[in-house]
Amino acid sequence: MRKGAVLIFMIFSVTLTMAQNTWSKNVAQIVYDNCSNCHNPNGIAPFSLLSYADVKPNVFSIKGSIESGSMPPWIADTKYERYAHERVLTTEEKVAILDWIDTGSPEGDASKTPPPPVYGTKGFITQKPDLELKMPVYSSKATANGDDYVCFSVPTELTTDKKIRGFEVIPGNHAIVHHALVYIDGTGNYPTDTTAGVCTGPTKGLIGGYVPGSPPTVFPTNGTDFNLGFSVKAGSNIVLAMHYPEGSFGMVDSTIIRFWFYDDATPIRELSTDPLIENWQFVLPANKETNVNAQRNIGNNEYSILSVFPHMHLLGSRIGSYAITNANDTIPFVNIPHWDFEWQEFLFFNKIKKLPKFSTIHGHGTYDNTSKNMHNPNNPPVVVRPGLNTTDEMFLIYFHYLPYQAGDEDRDIEALTTLGVKNLNPIHVNAYPNPANNKVYFSLDELVYQSLQLRIYDMNGKALFDLRKLKTDTKEVVWDIPKNLTNGQYYYSINMDGKMARGPINVIR
Repeated sequence: MRKGAVLIFMIFSVTLTMAQNTWSKNVAQIVYDNCSNCHNPNGIAPFSLLSYADVKPNVFSIKGSIESGSMPPWIADTKYERYAHERVLTTEEKVAILDWIDTGSPEGDASKTPPPPVYGTKGFITQKPDLELKMPVYSSKATANGDDYVCFSVPTELTTDKKIRGFEVIPGNHAIVHHALVYIDGTGNYPTDTTAGVCTGPTKGLIGGYVPGSPPTVFPTNGTDFNLGFSVKAGSNIVLAMHYPEGSFGMVDSTIIRFWFYDDATPIRELSTDPLIENWQFVLPANKETNVNAQRNIGNNEYSILSVFPHMHLLGSRIGSYAITNANDTIPFVNIPHWDFEWQEFLFFNKIKKLPKFSTIHGHGTYDNTSKNMHNPNNPPVVVRPGLNTTDEMFLIYFHYLPYQAGDEDRDIEALTTLGVKNLNPIHVNAYPNPANNKVYFSLDELVYQSLQLRIYDMNGKALFDLRKLKTDTKEVVWDIPKNLTNGQYYYSINMDGKMARGPINVIR
């Protein structure tokens, strides 16, 4: 009898614990941190997840995605190497969400819901761009058997030289933009080419690109002595090398690219972007898995490696890269055990990789050209070779890199790659001074409230400061700006008895 009573008590305790698992208390912040970058009213995802009303109708879709591991989308092995801004749920976070769904997904006390991140109306980055360019409206010429590669050379109309801190490519038609490569043409003479269908861009000047699922590209800066980026001269053109896949004939696109610049007086270190690993000589026999490799020795140079971007097509199943130093040490770059063509991006390391002299960079990939590969475009399988079409294959590994300087390997890339947001206040809060260098005061328009929570976020939705207050007679709260916080734009989000207020804060010292 005693054992039975103990068992009943344990079951009751577990049930009570699970019943207390609510959106406001346990789940909201996990969703904000890991999902809202895409799942916001203006994001690329099909529905928003910024409120309980958004989430509730989608809980079973969320459950299936978490159980299958398909969401949040992240394909790099974080046991092999760690990256800035990883979209990975911990075991505890997965359990919290799944238990919450299984117990009816209750909201809890709405006044205790953490203030959500702020997102704007276009793209991931909601800070106003310094330059926005738009390619002409274009109708894809891709046929049923061939892809369409075209280049648009768009004048910047810059009258002075600028320095790029970040950029974002926003497809005009997500359904047909397979990828876009972004080049700087300093001569302003590279032509627009929309006739032959095989234009892949200039031979130099690449700064990055867009592929399905990729976030914006933001280069590291601390605002003083460490600022990475690309220079763009007055009179330059930006070349967008666009790829539209077979079957998109007649569908229309007009892609936008947005740029954020450093101040003219800010010194930068110039980056390079190249496929340091590539192989164009392989053959993939039908009904077989095939391994493909490539390598490159860097010679008598030392480099700082900022990011890695592997690229394959539909037959890819695994890909990875590492370097071997002259002292036979291994430097890991990336391991993707389950390639996903729909989710590719430049993966920025948590910390820059120092590549010593005479190191050799290695790349290895596996292609599954069998009927077991559900993504195989050919049924039955046929021999496939390297080429430009989606139904061909590629083996490329791009890197952002630059000449090494002492201390590069100690830089925290995640902390140095943020951009800010625009003001989206649904209720009135006066945040002053703004810009600020020491303290920010938040003056509220209501004197009496039961509870208040103030959070300061960076543009990636990472909370930097959290203040909670119960009923009080003051209309003002204060944020003491940490001394080690880098210059830039951050944003506040306030929940006052279930009502939200949010907006930007500029930190300038």
